[in-house]
Amino acid sequence: MNQDYGITANSKHYTCMIDLLGRAGRLDEAQNVIKNMPFEPDAATWGALLGASRIHGSTELGEKAAEMIFKMEPNNAGMYVLLSNLYAASGRWREVGKMRLKMRDTGIRKVPGYSWVEVQNKIHTFSVGDSIHPERDTIYAYLEELDLWMKRDGYVSATKLVLHDVEEEEKEHMLKYHSEKLAVAFGILKIPAGRPIRVMKNLRVCEDCHTVIKHISKIVGRLIILRDSNRFHHFSGGVCSCGDYW
Repeated sequence: MNQDYGITANSKHYTCMIDLLGRAGRLDEAQNVIKNMPFEPDAATWGALLGASRIHGSTELGEKAAEMIFKMEPNNAGMYVLLSNLYAASGRWREVGKMRLKMRDTGIRKVPGYSWVEVQNKIHTFSVGDSIHPERDTIYAYLEELDLWMKRDGYVSATKLVLHDVEEEEKEHMLKYHSEKLAVAFGILKIPAGRPIRVMKNLRVCEDCHTVIKHISKIVGRLIILRDSNRFHHFSGGVCSCGDYW
């Protein structure tokens, strides 16, 4: 960059490099980049490392990255949730509980997740387990039908993501009615074939919903575009434009 283009790398360039190494699972190299940066890493830099730790299941490294983020942004609820997901995936329920207590004691609240879809110039908003939408029974019945098709297609519920130490069947039920799934199902039911389904979500899409929407795009043959808090996801034919890393 410096030699050929006269551009001096800043923290954002370094964060991008750490993100790329993290995508490739080269976590040691990502750490070395952080150590050798010509300036102190910021919360975004450590966040890239924490995201890579979540994807590749490196709890120890995730704890280290989260600790640095908490020092810089003690009220960042999203980082508490990411670290809790790491603990839950490895069955460390005591640590999950500690994260909840820490959030409660410091007054940090997780922002409720909402998803919305526009149908005939009207915005339809959904929350997890939505019980107030006038067509909820039809939406839930359609999701049950899709669930059967997805399991035949090889779908397995990502119950490791549920931050509660409960039975597997209950975990599956808790995951089944996330807001983005409800919005996608409603969009498919109401938006004519051949037109894309466009859904917005105020938070990052969870791993299970991401997998589900990939299966749905393949089963129903529709383009589904989901804009979460991090990026656009284009689902088509069972794959997503993000390459399963977000």
